[in-house]
Amino acid sequence: MLRKTQVTSAFALAFGFAAVAAPVALVAQQAAMPESHTVKPGDTLWALAQRYLGDPFLWPEIYRINTSVVEDPHWIYPGEVLRLSSGGAAVASVPATDTPAPPDSTQVSDTAPAPTAAAAQPVAQAVADVQPEDQAPLFPTREGQSIRQTLRSYVNQQPHPLRRVEFYASGFLTENQKLPFGRVVGPVVPSQIKSSGTHSIAIMPYTTIAIEPPVGGSYRVGDSLLVAVADKDLEGRYGRVVRPTGVVRVTEINHGNTIGQVVGLFGEMLAGQLVLPAEQFNDPGAVVPVPVSDGVQGKVIGWPGRGDLKEAQSVLFIDKGRSDGVAPGDLFEVRRTPRRTSDGKVRIDDLMATMQIVHVRDHTATGKVIDVLSPDVSAGTEARQVAKLPS
Repeated sequence: MLRKTQVTSAFALAFGFAAVAAPVALVAQQAAMPESHTVKPGDTLWALAQRYLGDPFLWPEIYRINTSVVEDPHWIYPGEVLRLSSGGAAVASVPATDTPAPPDSTQVSDTAPAPTAAAAQPVAQAVADVQPEDQAPLFPTREGQSIRQTLRSYVNQQPHPLRRVEFYASGFLTENQKLPFGRVVGPVVPSQIKSSGTHSIAIMPYTTIAIEPPVGGSYRVGDSLLVAVADKDLEGRYGRVVRPTGVVRVTEINHGNTIGQVVGLFGEMLAGQLVLPAEQFNDPGAVVPVPVSDGVQGKVIGWPGRGDLKEAQSVLFIDKGRSDGVAPGDLFEVRRTPRRTSDGKVRIDDLMATMQIVHVRDHTATGKVIDVLSPDVSAGTEARQVAKLPS
């Protein structure tokens, strides 16, 4: 199966690297550190932190200043350009000199000024934010600090501005409408890349393929087309799940044959897959959703694939759409429906997940999960709109 080349997880190789470099080597590395790094096959955030910052445990710092590029810190992709510094002071987890011992309290000068309340308050608040009073730290070691920073990367994530790739890659429901599907014919011959079989396309971005328009239809040079697979039907009026595999841009019409170039790849692309004119993405810009108290209430009606447990970046479909006032960028909470189960247990109304709407049709919408508390989200679970982009 052909996908965008994935780089090994930062954690999978955590114990395969050499020990942390000495402070002298660290200073030399930082002096020659470039402003950015273009990801190559085999790169990991762990390895980049070792190479440029002298300490692999500093990989969360590179992730922190590249959240606009890196969606999941486990995976980085060839061609991505990562900044290596936020412009502030260099970061180091191993100081160049030892921390001096605290002075003997009996030798402290009586004339030393006492810390003011204003100066002490931020320090006290910082300690309170990290751990409860009179409680030992949960992650006392440097390795533990790295784990804590990783957890903070996944818990209570803030919604980011809606991204073009999410709009096109997340999929939608047909709502039983007859859509103008064309088909992928196959790679253009002669091809620079050999196919592994008669029905597969050994395809990468910028590969040239032939496309067959729908009966009675045609494409023009410059058109953007969504390549997709139509999966299972969902109940009632919701229709089939359209799962995108990539985006093709029409480059020429050659003797009646439509030729296009792959400009985006989300999954395995094969001959015979469906082609549909891509909807226009209206970039809302870097706006922040505004909380609402009387938002739309709907329910989860399904998702692509067969995964029972949901995680961050999972896709969910809900039964409310454009006609109900739902728009891309809206935030929904997925909440457990309170009821008594057949075995006598009582379920309470509690938050299970938060998702951001990335695609909207007339009666349904597609949401990308950004935070999970309970992964056992099932069809029929309530979804409440809690924030909207300002109109």
